[in-house]
Amino acid sequence: MHNFNHLKQQPNASNNQRAHPGRGRYASNAAGFDIKPDQSQQTPDRHGNAHWIAASQEAKNNPVLALKLIAKETPHLDAIRTLAISPRHLSDFTKRKMIKVFPGWECLDTEDRNLASFMYGITHEDTNGYQAGFTGALRVLEKYIEPWNIEDMITPI
Repeated sequence: MHNFNHLKQQPNASNNQRAHPGRGRYASNAAGFDIKPDQSQQTPDRHGNAHWIAASQEAKNNPVLALKLIAKETPHLDAIRTLAISPRHLSDFTKRKMIKVFPGWECLDTEDRNLASFMYGITHEDTNGYQAGFTGALRVLEKYIEPWNIEDMITPI
């Protein structure tokens, strides 16, 4: 008889040690991102919803999706949860270019499309606009970040 107890997942033992918890198809879940519903009361209303999304690290890692969530007026806690577990989205230009130059593009999932676009951009001097779309989305995202005011400096978050 074989013992398979070693295959059981340890309760949150390695969630803090992973580089990107909750990211990718090989990650088990988004356990590293436990945003509780009562935190919405803790977040002050000094800034708009778009500011809180744009100021998050998750938005900086996936700016194209962040801009789409801002346009849909998604609540910031929901948007940050979505950004934390979603693979990086591509610009429409990059998608159109990759359909033309990459055979089998339609058969790839989102993560593989991102990897293929990244590799193609590196080897072909960003002719697919991968890096340009990413940096352009970051610049637009920065416009949503509101400047600090006196209340931000006095009142702790």
